[in-house]
Amino acid sequence: MVSVAGTEAKRIKREAFGIADSSWSRSGPTVPARGRATEAGTRNRVYRYRFYPTPSQAEQLSKTFGACRWVYNEGLALREKAWREHRVSVGFAETCRALTGWRRAEGTSWLMEVSSTVLQQPLRHLQAAFQRFFRGSSKYPRRKKKGRARDTATYARTGFSWREDAEQPGIGTVKLALHSAPLDVRWSRPLPSGVMPVRLTVERDRAGRFFVAFLVEEVVEPLPVALLAGSREPRAVGLDLGLASLMTLDDGTKVDHPRLLRRYADRLRLLQRELHRKERGSRNREKVRQKIARLYALMGDVRRDMLDQLTTRLVRENQVLVVEDLSIVSLMAGGKGKGRRRKARLNDSIRDASWGELLRRLRYKCGWYGRTLVIVDRFFPSTRRCARCHEKGPKLDVAVRVWVCTGCSAVHDRDVNAAVNLRDEGMRLYWLVASALPPERAIPSVIKASELSDEVVAA
Repeated sequence: MVSVAGTEAKRIKREAFGIADSSWSRSGPTVPARGRATEAGTRNRVYRYRFYPTPSQAEQLSKTFGACRWVYNEGLALREKAWREHRVSVGFAETCRALTGWRRAEGTSWLMEVSSTVLQQPLRHLQAAFQRFFRGSSKYPRRKKKGRARDTATYARTGFSWREDAEQPGIGTVKLALHSAPLDVRWSRPLPSGVMPVRLTVERDRAGRFFVAFLVEEVVEPLPVALLAGSREPRAVGLDLGLASLMTLDDGTKVDHPRLLRRYADRLRLLQRELHRKERGSRNREKVRQKIARLYALMGDVRRDMLDQLTTRLVRENQVLVVEDLSIVSLMAGGKGKGRRRKARLNDSIRDASWGELLRRLRYKCGWYGRTLVIVDRFFPSTRRCARCHEKGPKLDVAVRVWVCTGCSAVHDRDVNAAVNLRDEGMRLYWLVASALPPERAIPSVIKASELSDEVVAA
């Protein structure tokens, strides 16, 4: 379909949707925008803290959350209507000018009670969502619904003030726009000393807890190179993810996950039944919903803390970490027929293990601390290939945990054998990439087998 552009598009936006033309002139010379100069090795890092708002602050934040949700939905509706009825593309700049009109309109003048810099951020998020959709990396943006979408508000540098305590570096007072008092933040750890936060995000979870997340630009020093004792070889570890054990290392160490959904299944079941008996819209139903939300918040906190400690320890102790390329979306596809209930329980176990979050943390921590994460191709037969003689056996059922190689009669633990094979294949890819790089080039933080050329992989 042909889109409308140029003068005609401006006329449609102005007359049909009340979007004013840009106020700045294009007749002058164009000056390229300059970004902030950043120091080498600077990383964007998020520090998250809990805070306890006063009743007035909680009321103002509730208005801000609702206004951000409304602006996002209204911007999405505006862009959809402009394209559906007039074949006109509306971008971020046009939605920002439409926001000015919404704030001045009589029916939506309540938007004036919220800082304008905060209300522009949902439009930025909407623009980013459309960009991901056009790239094919995500689905079409959906409307945000109260009670379903997260209650968040992002403040740029002009939307908050930060004053660092001279006696306690990294700890200070933060005050949001249109708030009369600073936030009561529980400083579990200090921010980098002398660094001004780039932006901050305020969030309220389903359990009613408030959190503030600071985004700072920090210089992260890489860790010393981890080498094998008495050699110049990098220390490597193969990691096999599973459900019997969350992770199995190539030395036979098995890390069990807490199985939180199974641990709290009975309590969740009772609370869900109690919630079902309560009348919709009643205060008693809201009390039970809060209990369920607090229980899920507890499980989430335990899971995140466990994954953070585990990944940090692995990155500190090893120079090269090797994992398998898992298609988690495919593994969690819904079952059909008689086995659909069993498949649903399996999907719950995969969700409880949080493989995706574990791999995400390994990826960015390797980039921070000078480590290398090697992702072996998902079709590599790590489970049924003998780690001693490399003979490939038949496919193994999930219930088979120990098997015997027909070539060398070696008895293998299923997960330990897979971890050893992953380490060997990962180190092969690591040295292939390292030998192909110029002497002055550093080895990349992520080596993915599926992104390498066929000649390199087959070498």
